Amino acid sequence: MKNSETFTDKIFLHSGNFFFRFRNYLFPVVYVLLLAFTKPRVFSAQPRLNFWATVFGALIALSGQAFRLLVIGYAYIKRGGLEGKVYADHLVVRGFYAHSRNPMYIGNILIVIGWCAMWGSWPAYLLVIPFFLFAYLSITVAEETYLKKKFGVQYEDYEKRVNRFWPNFKGIRQSLEGFSYDWRRAIRKDYGNIFTTVAGILVIGAWKNYFFIGKEAIKLAGFGFAGLILFYILVRFLKKSGQLASSN
Repeated sequence: MKNSETFTDKIFLHSGNFFFRFRNYLFPVVYVLLLAFTKPRVFSAQPRLNFWATVFGALIALSGQAFRLLVIGYAYIKRGGLEGKVYADHLVVRGFYAHSRNPMYIGNILIVIGWCAMWGSWPAYLLVIPFFLFAYLSITVAEETYLKKKFGVQYEDYEKRVNRFWPNFKGIRQSLEGFSYDWRRAIRKDYGNIFTTVAGILVIGAWKNYFFIGKEAIKLAGFGFAGLILFYILVRFLKKSGQLASSN
């Protein structure tokens, strides 16, 4: 049994390091393949049901993005690593990290589930969601292995107190009392992910509804993209000019 666990850990560790390094390239490819080679589930005879199914998925994705912003506004962990490898210069255990060791990945998983719910095809449910669950679990194992080596007993104690994913919100009010929400940091650090989340909603929504209402769906998405691009340019300008610098 012990050898089986060790082998499993190695699989997750090597997979996690791979996904961590190439996630910015590999993850979008998975969605492109989904859109290119599968058809969405369209309730063509029930337009209202089709509309609400799409809205429901979009709300799940937006809730994931909103949760990311909430987490970042109270405490931030740099997830980009160093030279494509897992890296951390200090251990963050405050804010939402006092209640879940990986709250940002909870947000990411919600975004993935929301996008797949919008598309609604069986490959999205049976292949894409399990793939991302495996990928994020693998990345988490790789990060935990690094953190255990670097921070030792400090991380092991943290690991015993706080769940890996599922948040325990008991005492959350006390955990956040020492913080003031830094919305500037939240926008500055996550505007790229905001762009990606909303862009995904627009692309999936437009492509799905193309099968139902035709080219009008593409036109509507085009207006959404115009506003989204303006948002991205504005935030990038404010960031570069220092106007989104933290106030505290």
